[in-house]
Amino acid sequence: MNTIISSLFCLFVLGLLGCAKQLPPAEAQLAKACEYLWDQQGSDGGWHSEHHGLLKGGEAWTPFVLFSLMSVPDSIYPRPADGFRDALRFIRQRIDVQGAIGRSDPDVLEYPNYATSYALRILQESNQASDAALVRLMSEYLRNQQFNEQRGILPEHPAYGSWGFGETTLRDGQVGHVDLSHTRRVLQALPQAAINFEIRSKSRLFLRMLQKQPHEDRQQLVLREGAPPAFDGGFYFSTTIEGANKAGSDSTANGFRSYATATCDGILALLAAGARKNSQPVQTAAKWLELNPLAATPAGIPDDTPEQWHKVLFYYHLAARSEVYRALEWPGNWRSDIYLLLRDRQAKDGSFRNPDGALNKEDDPILATALAVQTLQNILKIER
Repeated sequence: MNTIISSLFCLFVLGLLGCAKQLPPAEAQLAKACEYLWDQQGSDGGWHSEHHGLLKGGEAWTPFVLFSLMSVPDSIYPRPADGFRDALRFIRQRIDVQGAIGRSDPDVLEYPNYATSYALRILQESNQASDAALVRLMSEYLRNQQFNEQRGILPEHPAYGSWGFGETTLRDGQVGHVDLSHTRRVLQALPQAAINFEIRSKSRLFLRMLQKQPHEDRQQLVLREGAPPAFDGGFYFSTTIEGANKAGSDSTANGFRSYATATCDGILALLAAGARKNSQPVQTAAKWLELNPLAATPAGIPDDTPEQWHKVLFYYHLAARSEVYRALEWPGNWRSDIYLLLRDRQAKDGSFRNPDGALNKEDDPILATALAVQTLQNILKIER
């Protein structure tokens, strides 16, 4: 009897202390990471970088962080109702008359196409009738950001069909910064009703430029005339910004090297543009990933470059690869393998951080932790 009373008393005390049930290891790490991120939310409802001045405004960080958090189930970490409401208000109040977020400061652009893509996904998932007009406006903004004839970009241009940073000063015929990451995010964000056959077809032309395989209707980018490029099925990052290709160029292959993060982005962009999982482009890129398997650094990026990109992209790589593996129902023990790469990197306060990640902002624990949250959700198969 005394044992029973003692046990009941312990349970009562634990309840008063708010102690949660014991979670499995990956779920426990996810819960701690969520707690950290919600604790970093500002009084205005946004998340603001303390490490990168260009991101202090919160218009890039807030949609990305909220998107990472909002599908975590209450059984792992119940999202604070006030925090979620305030974050939605932060986003809604900063969407401009053209449907973009990230342009409130006339002197500092906070990745408007990237931020608008995540904000649009958030409003679609929150599914509030009062947001219907905003969803239409934001969708129209992103559609109009595609580089195509409407913007003076013709099919022979290497950026044709892509999306870029979202610069506000570009004239017709100019493209600015163009890359695969922005293109993927816009394609994933646009609702089915807003992304028509023409938009998808043009985006696939751009993706064909980046994927290293032969196409009859799209010539591959080569670094020197006269020598054919080498094809391996992987992706590189940008057709217009040479330095954005983290794996650099290969003179023997006459082109930019394929590498893991770009190839993951390429697969996800293909799927968002309507390609089937068993289609030749998707399967060819998946074969590249199979031949260049999961490791602590993204395959394909040399370790002797001055920028040390193989160290910079640690959390981005895990988030992108785990999303691809999940989407393609990848066989094997990849969930436990990725978890082992994350397991010992979480700080006591629940955050993750990449001390080598400044070039990709992964030295900011808000970004690194949000990427870890996405990765853990992919491992745990949490549905959006």
